[in-house]
Amino acid sequence: MIEFKRKGKDYLNMERFLTRAEALSRLRELWRCEPGRERIALAQANGRVCAESAASRWTLPLAHVAGPDGIAVRFADFEHGMPDTGEWKEGVDYVAADCGDDFGDAFDTVINIERVSFSPEGVISIALEGPLQRGQMVRERGAMLREGEYVIQPGTTIRPYHLGLLAGAGLEDITVLARPKVAFIPTGNELVPRGDTPARGQNVDSNSLMTAAFLAEWQAAMIAVPIVRDQKAALEKALDAALEVSDIVIINGGSSMGSEDFVSGLLSRRGSFCQHGVRCIPGMPMAVAIIDGKPVINMPGPPFAAFCAFDWCVHPLIAHWYGQPAPRRKTISAVLEKEITKPERMEFYARLHLFENEDGVLHADPIRMDDRYAEATCRFNGLHIMPIGCATYEAGHIIEAEILHSES
Repeated sequence: MIEFKRKGKDYLNMERFLTRAEALSRLRELWRCEPGRERIALAQANGRVCAESAASRWTLPLAHVAGPDGIAVRFADFEHGMPDTGEWKEGVDYVAADCGDDFGDAFDTVINIERVSFSPEGVISIALEGPLQRGQMVRERGAMLREGEYVIQPGTTIRPYHLGLLAGAGLEDITVLARPKVAFIPTGNELVPRGDTPARGQNVDSNSLMTAAFLAEWQAAMIAVPIVRDQKAALEKALDAALEVSDIVIINGGSSMGSEDFVSGLLSRRGSFCQHGVRCIPGMPMAVAIIDGKPVINMPGPPFAAFCAFDWCVHPLIAHWYGQPAPRRKTISAVLEKEITKPERMEFYARLHLFENEDGVLHADPIRMDDRYAEATCRFNGLHIMPIGCATYEAGHIIEAEILHSES
């Protein structure tokens, strides 16, 4: 049994740990989130989640139009075979009909321009591949949109192609779910703000910038809190202020068993639910709680441990706010280059460098926990989460790797 002692009492007793899935399930079960709504311009809607259905203001096309570039003809002229086109006149026997163009109601069929040629004298010739079909290559009225039809439904994440559809339907704005407000509280006597030069014993608050980028990507609004020192009263004051203005609170640092790690005790005292310790490495000493009905997450300070907490806890909570399932990355099979070992009773976030070898097979080079931060971060482009019950992967083992980003 992995067990830690602190001030003579059991601390971070693994027998009381939850798995990531158990801790997240409890938070989602207890958090009664009620997203608000807001009306925003389409230009600001990419990535937002639609809150109510929206209908087209009009019908498009209003009349039939050509599908591809071509000429519009009367099908009746072709019912008994290819007509003699030697005397055909534009505007009488046919009309030009480029892609999306309206054409007169006297014509009902379009012939692709690649099947049409003109002599120097302007005589038209048509070479069909097969029998002409009535109405071929014609997009009828309403083929794109019909007035009053719903073009987007609640819960849809709005993508660029949705924006084109909505604009075509005559909409200028749309109702979306309000973003969750996430307060981020960096803590630590050793921290200095980004931009300051650290002195001996100091470290730069880099996690605030990583947090802001993740939250923007996940459609959450960050409330940045200045660095809070490791003082019980200051930490509680910062927590109270954050709870007043946010939907989720993240406290970064102070989660483990150091002499100045006060946050877990604060969460335990204040929370209607509190869990300190998860069966996952890195990030094992993190704490999660519900305080005043809101999730409060105390994640570790080391950047990769903080990344893991964002990955399994914060991102799924934001998805829950929007009524969506927890996000999942694409996976691909890869051959493990070196052995990986871990405690059997813990999950393990294995960082990987994914690359394609000369044999054309994807390989995964595991990055060790003690590799230098700069080198590990630059090489890190894949993940594999080793499950509980597994202690070792041998070199050559085939794993399913989660793809973070490509080499390009």
